[in-house]
Amino acid sequence: MRHHSLRFLALATAALLMAASCGETGHQEATTAAATPGTDSTLAALHARISADPGNFNNYLERARYLAGIDNFTDAFRDVERALQIDSTQAAIYIVKGELHWLLQDVRSAYDTYKKCAAIQPDDAACLLKKSAIDITLGNYEMALSQINHALRQNELNPEPYYLKGRLYKEAGDTTLSASSYQTAIELDPNYYDAYIEVGLLYHEKKHDLAEEYFTAAIDVKPKSIEAWYNKAMFLQETGFRDKARYDEARECYRQILGIDPKFAPAWFNQGYIDLEYQKEYARATEAFSRAVELNPGYYQAYYNRGLALEIQGKNREAEADYRKALSIQPDYTDAALALGRVLGER
Repeated sequence: MRHHSLRFLALATAALLMAASCGETGHQEATTAAATPGTDSTLAALHARISADPGNFNNYLERARYLAGIDNFTDAFRDVERALQIDSTQAAIYIVKGELHWLLQDVRSAYDTYKKCAAIQPDDAACLLKKSAIDITLGNYEMALSQINHALRQNELNPEPYYLKGRLYKEAGDTTLSASSYQTAIELDPNYYDAYIEVGLLYHEKKHDLAEEYFTAAIDVKPKSIEAWYNKAMFLQETGFRDKARYDEARECYRQILGIDPKFAPAWFNQGYIDLEYQKEYARATEAFSRAVELNPGYYQAYYNRGLALEIQGKNREAEADYRKALSIQPDYTDAALALGRVLGER
C-alpha cells in the first residue's frame, strides 16, 4: 500500500522559481483588464496622488504594486517604466520591476532586472539579496554567498541574509550550517515564519522531534497557514510509530486545515490513510476517501485507497468499481491494476 499525498516541502517562492525554469512567460500573458477609474477608491486615490505630484517616482511604484495585486500587470509595468523615466538610478524601482516578473514566473527577466540593479547600486542590500535568492536556485553558490556577506557587512542584524544562507547551505547539502543560519534568522526576527518552516523541514527529514516544535512555532506566527498545519500533520503521521497518539494529533491538524479551507481534499485523504493504514478503521477510512473524491473527482489515489478499504471489508464489487475509476483517470496506475486483477480473481 502506498501513501500518496500532497506535501509542502519548500517555500512558495522557491516553487515559483522551479516552475519558471521550465519556460518563460511574458507579462502580457497574465494581464487582466484595468480597473475602471472611479470604481476602486484606493486606485482613485493613487491616481489623484500621481496627478498632484507627477514627478515623484514612489507614487508610480505604489500604484504598480496595487495594480499587480489586482492582476493588472500591463499597467503595473507601465507605471514602473514611468518611474524609471523619472530616475533610472533608484534601486527601489528595479526591485519592484523584478518582483513583477517574479510574480509572473519569468525568472530570467527578474534575474536580469536584479542584476542591473546591483550594477547600478552595488551596495544596495535589497538588490543584492533579491539577486542572491535566484543565484541560489541557479546553483551560483559562490556568487550568492559573496553578495549575502556584502549585505551583512552593511547590517549584521538583518535576518534575511541569514535566511538566504540557510537556503544556500541546504541546496549545497550542508544541513547543519543550514539549520544554524535559519536559527540565527529566527533569533533576529522571532516572527520569521519561513525560517521556522525550513528548520522544521530539515528536522522532519531526520525524523527529529524538534520538527514539531518548529512547525508549531510557524503556526503561532500564522495560525491560518495550511502549509504549517500540513507539515506538522505529516510529521506526526510519519512518526506515529513512536507514539500512536500522534495519529490522532495528526488528524486534529487536518481538521484544523479543513476549518481554514473546507475544500482542501488532501486533508480528507490523509485522514483516510491514517484510518486505513495505521488505525484499521476501515469504515471511517471509506468515508474520508469519499469526502476527498467529492472535493476532487480526479483524485485517483483516493479512489484506489477507498477501494482497498472496501476490499478489506469484503465489498469487492464496490472496490472493483473504485479500482476501475482510478484506472480510468490514471491508466498506468500499477497499484490499481494489480488490485483490480486481485478482486477479479476472487470471483
